Amino acid sequence: MKSCPTCKRTYTDASLNFCLEDGTPLTISATGNTAPGFDPNATIRYTDSRETNPPQAEAYRPPTAPANPSESPVASPPAYQVPAPGSSFGQQQPSHLPRAGVPRRKSNAVWWILGGLLVAGIIVIGGVIMILALASMDSNSDTNSNSANVNSRANRNTNANANANTANVSNANSNASLPSSLTDDFSQPKWGTGNYDFGDIWYDNDEYHMRAKEGKYLVMYAPSTDYNTANATVHVTARSVDGTPPQSGFGLIVHGEKSKTGQLEDYVLLIYTGAEPKYEIIKHKGGAQSVVVPWSVAKVIRTGTNPNQLEVRAKGTELSFYINGQYVDRITDNENFKGGVAGLYTSDVAEVAFDDLEIKR
Repeated sequence: MKSCPTCKRTYTDASLNFCLEDGTPLTISATGNTAPGFDPNATIRYTDSRETNPPQAEAYRPPTAPANPSESPVASPPAYQVPAPGSSFGQQQPSHLPRAGVPRRKSNAVWWILGGLLVAGIIVIGGVIMILALASMDSNSDTNSNSANVNSRANRNTNANANANTANVSNANSNASLPSSLTDDFSQPKWGTGNYDFGDIWYDNDEYHMRAKEGKYLVMYAPSTDYNTANATVHVTARSVDGTPPQSGFGLIVHGEKSKTGQLEDYVLLIYTGAEPKYEIIKHKGGAQSVVVPWSVAKVIRTGTNPNQLEVRAKGTELSFYINGQYVDRITDNENFKGGVAGLYTSDVAEVAFDDLEIKR
């Protein structure tokens, strides 16, 4: 039997050489009796064994893609901006994208393919733009004398030829000596009158009266080039005779003349004198009517039978519009209509009267 000289513990295992408690070398006991104070049932604490060669840490590796491609998550496609119509460059959205977690192979062939697709896309888009441009040119060249009637709700009614003026108005630039000012109080019948396919025009009580037919509009240009509106301020008084407003408005024309094919070309300031008064600016080109400034509310407009003073100030290509002395809008004469004359416009069946036309240069 062996014992520890330090802690006095004894061990019956002859193979032990050191104390399991404190590591002291054991000595052989002289007697086989158990050392005093030793409890054979006591729990003996053993030190934990230690690994002398612990395993090395391994870097985390993401799991490989599953064998079944349908189980592999697919990355969401990126957003692509759709090119605006008529643009010279567009980008096609790819039909497929690489799966997440699967490395893409580097290959110069990919760049060649992408470059080829880009060039092909540009060629296709360019061809479409050219086709649309040619179609637009053909459409413009085929424009006939049909024009649209604009009412207060922006409806359009076909009107084959709204010009009721029988006078042959030539280009005002041919007259080199225009008067510095011109006044026409409509006391003398200078303008055209009569019953036309699109309405009636007559003089009454020193006013110029116009009434279009239902769903149509009526235009009358001034009788001579003395009424030229280039670089001039044009003013006229207009009113509804019985307080009923023409649904598509009535008003003052500037830069009015016929095209080489006899079609209307001008700019028009229109007013609507109903419960919600408003104004609109339109133009005629090749007989076709289009909106330049859509209907806009203007409290300055007088309703009912009250007269309204309409004024257009032309300076070069700039046109400024006034109603009852107050500025309302401005546009640019991109059509270069400045060689035309003043004129008058009405629509639908309501009767209107014009008076005191004045042109100052």
